[in-house]
Amino acid sequence: MADVPNTNPFLDDDDEERTVIAVTEENDVGLQAAKTYEHHEISLDALAGSLLKENFVLTALEFHTELLETGREIPRLRDYFSNPGNFERTKDEFGTASLHRTSSIQTFDSLDFARYSDEGGGQVDERVAVLEFELRKAQETIKSLRASLTKEAENELSSTEQVNEGIVTLGQEEAIKPLERRAINFLINEFLLQQNYKLTAVTFSEENEDQDFEDWDDVGLNIARPPSLLHLYKDFGSHAVPTTDTMDYSCQVELQREEDQRMEEQWKDLKSQLEYRISELEDQIKICSTENDNLISQITELNSQRSEIQVIYNSAPLKSSNSSSREVDYTVGSENTSTSDINNCVDDSNKIMVNGESVMEANCDSETKSVIERDQSMDMDGDQSKEEDISVGSPDFVVLDTERSKGDISPTKKQSPITENPKDGSGRHLSSTFRKALLDVCFHVSKDNRIVHEVSQIIGADRDHIITMLGRCLPHIVPNVLLAKREELIPLILCTAMLHPDSRERDKLLNILFNLIKKPDEEQRQMILTGCVAFAQHTGSARLIEELLPQCWEQINHKYLERRILVAEACGALASYLPTEILSSLILSMLQQMMADDKEAEVREAVVRSLGILFGIICDTDKYTQGCELLWASLKDSSERVVMTTLHVFLPSLAIWADELDKLQHNLIHSVVRDLEELCALAAQKASSSTHIPLNEARFMNSMSALQELMSFLYVSVIKTGPYCNNISNVLHRVVDVDISQFPKPSSLLTDLKVVVGDKDQLSALVHLFEHHISQEWFEPWDSLNWVVNNLIPRLLEVVLGAGLALPKIVNCLCRCFFLLSRTFGKVFVEKKMRPKFIEMLILTDEHTDHRGYANAKQTSVTTCIVPVYAAGVLSAFSSEEDRQQLSQFLQEILCTLSMYQAPLDSLKAAFTELSSTPSNHELLLTVLWDGVMHTSPQVRASSARLFELMVKGVGENLISTRVFPALVTLGSDPEIIVRTATIPALGAIIENVSLVDMLDRVYMQFITFMDDPVYRDEHEVNIELIHTLSRVAPNAEPRFRDDLILPRLAFVALNNNHQQDDKKRTEVALQLFEAYSSLSCCFINDQLVQEAMLPGLRCLKQDMAAMAPEREEVVSSIIREYETKVEGMRSGTSHSGTTPNLEDVKSRVMNRIKDTTSKANISNIFTRKK
Repeated sequence: MADVPNTNPFLDDDDEERTVIAVTEENDVGLQAAKTYEHHEISLDALAGSLLKENFVLTALEFHTELLETGREIPRLRDYFSNPGNFERTKDEFGTASLHRTSSIQTFDSLDFARYSDEGGGQVDERVAVLEFELRKAQETIKSLRASLTKEAENELSSTEQVNEGIVTLGQEEAIKPLERRAINFLINEFLLQQNYKLTAVTFSEENEDQDFEDWDDVGLNIARPPSLLHLYKDFGSHAVPTTDTMDYSCQVELQREEDQRMEEQWKDLKSQLEYRISELEDQIKICSTENDNLISQITELNSQRSEIQVIYNSAPLKSSNSSSREVDYTVGSENTSTSDINNCVDDSNKIMVNGESVMEANCDSETKSVIERDQSMDMDGDQSKEEDISVGSPDFVVLDTERSKGDISPTKKQSPITENPKDGSGRHLSSTFRKALLDVCFHVSKDNRIVHEVSQIIGADRDHIITMLGRCLPHIVPNVLLAKREELIPLILCTAMLHPDSRERDKLLNILFNLIKKPDEEQRQMILTGCVAFAQHTGSARLIEELLPQCWEQINHKYLERRILVAEACGALASYLPTEILSSLILSMLQQMMADDKEAEVREAVVRSLGILFGIICDTDKYTQGCELLWASLKDSSERVVMTTLHVFLPSLAIWADELDKLQHNLIHSVVRDLEELCALAAQKASSSTHIPLNEARFMNSMSALQELMSFLYVSVIKTGPYCNNISNVLHRVVDVDISQFPKPSSLLTDLKVVVGDKDQLSALVHLFEHHISQEWFEPWDSLNWVVNNLIPRLLEVVLGAGLALPKIVNCLCRCFFLLSRTFGKVFVEKKMRPKFIEMLILTDEHTDHRGYANAKQTSVTTCIVPVYAAGVLSAFSSEEDRQQLSQFLQEILCTLSMYQAPLDSLKAAFTELSSTPSNHELLLTVLWDGVMHTSPQVRASSARLFELMVKGVGENLISTRVFPALVTLGSDPEIIVRTATIPALGAIIENVSLVDMLDRVYMQFITFMDDPVYRDEHEVNIELIHTLSRVAPNAEPRFRDDLILPRLAFVALNNNHQQDDKKRTEVALQLFEAYSSLSCCFINDQLVQEAMLPGLRCLKQDMAAMAPEREEVVSSIIREYETKVEGMRSGTSHSGTTPNLEDVKSRVMNRIKDTTSKANISNIFTRKK
């Protein structure tokens, strides 16, 4: 192109066609034109002169316009078209040839003459063009007039600024001029549009109809467009200076030189220009960022289309043109199908490596036919360059997509079914039809086969395609997996459900997950729940609510309880990933429904666990009352497992929330104590005696257990609200770690004080400050501590008074509760706050100082449950020597008090029972009893003897032989008969619980003494105690003791009782004998003893029953008939023992016995106790 002469075709030949010169940026001679710029300037001016000379006005006008667009203006054309007189002269000389109308007639700039060729399309309507040019010149005239007006306005503004130069007065309103108003309106409208206040901008433009907000020239200013309103505001601080009162003073020193002032002004101007430039660059950055985002989205879309076309291309067979061992790696990465498109996309096109040469290969269609036809055309093409590209070199493989061939994806190799040998010149040219038929015959696969179709889609598949394929295949795989191994599919199902793009397929997969195992066991449920949690973490709460919760709702009434347990556990496991509004509505409703309707205890237990999690997360305070209702319902559940789970999981979770809401003491604990008070009040109304109160034992025990679980939370609530908490930061890291053993062992992890407080160091600091504060002689109390001392403890003492002693479990529960309270709050608290309240209740008043006063009162605090609770719950809570001394002293005082006032020993016996359950207390209790043995009062000694019965049952044989039995021997020789009589129950307990032969022999001798000594024969109390004790120990005593001692002497007592004149004594003895013979009827007794001892004694007892208790005579008669039948049977068997039994008779008797045995409806009644 360098040899092309610099001549214009218009100058060479005037007869050439008049065409429109199109100047484009893509001209290949652009560089050469830049080098000969000056010469072109001369040529262009000459060309313009030639056009004007030849009267080619329109061509000259378009030439002038294009030069203006490229920034090169020719003075000749500018002067010509700026003079209207040049066109008024030729106005009537123009032709009237028709021309297609243009899309715009506003200016010559909008005329598109390039659309019409020189060879046709009509002539240009030069008249219309001239009119448009005149309109343009008129607009330029208007602009020039506006410019003159602007100059006048600027002069006025400059004069005003000179008057007020350097003074800016804030807060003064100045009259705005029309020119200023239009400029400000334009900036305001621009700001509203930039900030996306479109409605406001529309309203603003409607209110200023006389102004065009899209054109700055409409404002009338011939100056540069000012920066935006925001920039003016930010730059305001650099110019606006508040006016201050100043005065001029003369000084010999020049404060500011003119040079500095000038430099400062230049710096300010430069600063403003830079700031404006920065704002423009920021706008450009925003525009580029938007374009970048658009391009990224387009790239993503093109990549997806590329993957789809790649899959389609890979599904078609590919022909290779090399040897039979050629291997193909085909991966298509372009969506274009034409050869021209491939040539334009060099970077994205696929290269074929054949025999070592890299050539461009046109991408293909999804249809196999187009591929075969293109390959065939390549084989038959006579072009030498193509033949060289295809036939040179030796490598036997084809590589598509060079990026993957470099190692990104391992190549997929495939044996070519059809081969050629181009080296020997005998190339094979198979028709596409024959080749397709050959492939179908040799490699025929049914198109209806689902698995074949899925396998054919594997090559080149991306992640989304694999996920969708798994979604299609899993429903077919699951039914064919063994039930015992289906849990292996859980990870695969969950991954597919998480990543699958189709919501309907995800629902199907989640339904398969919940129905995967018919009856999932605990381990399988944990697998599913762990997967559900992973699903929630990956997908978020929105998909969790839409996809997973409906599956739980569908299983809520499933017939298998394992499925319902899974739903209940899922509600708790997913609670942390759900919004609080869903927790307080849908999840809570589901759990509440299952708690109320489900009959299986395992399901309700799982519901209670989930409720614990739910109320540990929920934030809606309105649901607290509903949580309390669910708590009480769970505590009253018939299943012990549900109740225990409620105590160990649900209750601690609700207690933490109650403490946060400041409702722990006055609401939650208050409700528990109120329930205990109501139970005791109801029992007191139905009580028939002071020692037997018909309490609802199960409900009372549950409430007491709940109160015990709340002790840790109550303690934390008290110690963290004390007045000393302001100093916790000073001692937080200086306090020695608290000894955890000083606190009671928690029943569960959630009630551990370290877990409740949250930090062991903080717990140590709070405990230290609390104990130091209350150990002072006087300390400042606070509300929570006052509530415990003045409200909780007195109310619990009233509950203890009303509980009674008849139910040992309740007594033990009360003792345990006060033990926890004492150990949790510490020894200082017990000494200062708890013990005084117990001592105040245990002090006997004046009305109880004599026997008659006690008889009238019937019951005092020393005869109630206060004694065992104070002894086992408070005094035994700490094990120091001083504490043990206080416990021993208290027991001795109670022993003496009850003995001296002849009060029942039930309260003291309950205390001994609770204390003897701890081996460390055995020695202390025996010491107390030995002090009673040596006491001067016979009543105290007798009471001590009766208490030894409890010690025999609670201590080992070693202590019995060394401490208990010697005391009983000492008491057995006591001169007071009441003391000797009191030892009988303890001796009977030794027979029941001890296996030492020597000790038993001595006990037997003591019983013989009681029975045979004439001194005791007329002692009614001794006889009653003996018969009662013997009836209790007879089933467990040795046979020799029962046969030689018990049976003969009971018969003797029954015979003497027939002659008793006192009906009351006769009745009491007869009733005790009835109990004794009833228990002996369950023992094996030989026939001789039956005849010699049992039957005579029973016949005497029958006479007493007929006279004293006729309702029991029939029972005694039945026992007599049974023994008589037994004796008669033995006699008949003895009479026939001398004859040889007939074989048939023996067989007949055996069969009859079998029939009689099998014919009885209730065989278990044979072993029941006769009454």
